[in-house]
Amino acid sequence: MRSRTGGGIVKGSLRHSLALRVTAMFTLIVALAASSLGIYLYRAFVAEIVRRDDIQLLGKLRQVQQLLGRPGASELLREQPDYFRDTMSGQENSLVWITAADGAVLADINALGERYPAPPAGSGIAGWTTSRGDPGRVVAASARLGTGTVTVVVARAYAERSAMFAAYRRQIAWAVAASALGAALLAALMLRRGLRPLRMLAEHAALVRPGTLAQRIDLAHAPSELRPLVEALNAMLARLQEGYARLLGFSADLAHEFRTPVTNLLGQSQVMLAQPRSTAEYEQLIASNIEELERLARMIESMLFLARAGQEEVVLARRPLAALDELRKVADFYEGMAEERGLALACTGEATVLADPALLRRALANLLSNAVRHADPDSTIHLHATQGERCTELAVTNSGAPIDAAHLAHLFERFYRADPARSDAEGSTGLGLAIVRAIMDLHGGQAKVAADGTRVTFTLVFPDA
Repeated sequence: MRSRTGGGIVKGSLRHSLALRVTAMFTLIVALAASSLGIYLYRAFVAEIVRRDDIQLLGKLRQVQQLLGRPGASELLREQPDYFRDTMSGQENSLVWITAADGAVLADINALGERYPAPPAGSGIAGWTTSRGDPGRVVAASARLGTGTVTVVVARAYAERSAMFAAYRRQIAWAVAASALGAALLAALMLRRGLRPLRMLAEHAALVRPGTLAQRIDLAHAPSELRPLVEALNAMLARLQEGYARLLGFSADLAHEFRTPVTNLLGQSQVMLAQPRSTAEYEQLIASNIEELERLARMIESMLFLARAGQEEVVLARRPLAALDELRKVADFYEGMAEERGLALACTGEATVLADPALLRRALANLLSNAVRHADPDSTIHLHATQGERCTELAVTNSGAPIDAAHLAHLFERFYRADPARSDAEGSTGLGLAIVRAIMDLHGGQAKVAADGTRVTFTLVFPDA
């Protein structure tokens, strides 16, 4: 059965316990190895016992042949047939059958009363099973008896062999069980010690709080196998720390930026309602409040865009665009605003840019709006396109108040202004350049700024692929 807890899939204890899984697998491997070794040794032991018994059985056969070849063997065979069995070791299990060439039975020493197959003389050793289920071996050969030839069959039943082999199998089974149990205990101990670094990682992760994000996991004492994991966790903590710091700064900046229009709205409305006013004064108040509300709306829209861009939820519809045409479209839109300030707009350059049309125009509009607000009156704002080897650069240049070099690296940050006293009355939200950088991040490009005296140039670098 499966159930979801906290977005993850929780399975049985054996599945989600790494120690139990590794212990079970290690125990199984040891049990299989011990069993394989036991089976191999058992078969080798059985083969060796059978080989030795066969050698002994052949020795008994040669002994009988030698006895039959001695002088007086015929009389001895008639008077004392058991002599041929009694001269051999282990005679109680030895069976001897001697037949003449005409088939007459000269001796049948078979105290056990077994019936065993008589193989052809010289055919080798054959196996058989006694009436009690014990293994047996039989061999036949020719022998000289006086002036004639007889057939000698020697057999032996191995009742003790079955009991010995059964005891050996039990010992192997006990050895395999003991090995598996020992392996399980050793695996549990080794895993407990081996997984200590993971437990330390878990303890460190449990201590992570907003105020402890600066702490890092010690990489020097981490095993080599866990070093990539520790490095990834430390990198994650660094990103969390940076993101949390940016979030705190963004929240503080947001509260500060929202406080100004909200304070203006409240102050103006409270002052206006403190005493009776004329219709013109109320209309003036409403118009002023609408301006502040529009600024708040633009700020909220900009923050929503930045939030979506940061979560990579914006789907780009890239296509090749004529850069000069895009520059002229944006310039035409801001031509009226520029004329009010006595500014001229100049678009130059030939290039093809691979970008999302809507986002490209928004980035250019933000740069041009920023240039119109900060350019010196009666100056010219230049919009230029340059085709590089692997990228396309779109630049917006204006002449205005010098910007200190210390401010250049922060101009694309949210709510950052080189001169906090400027732009508030002109509808600036402090998010325009931050949106430009977010748009370039979505395109895999770069937003740059350079200042040369009174000339400030913002450049958008779009990669060709």
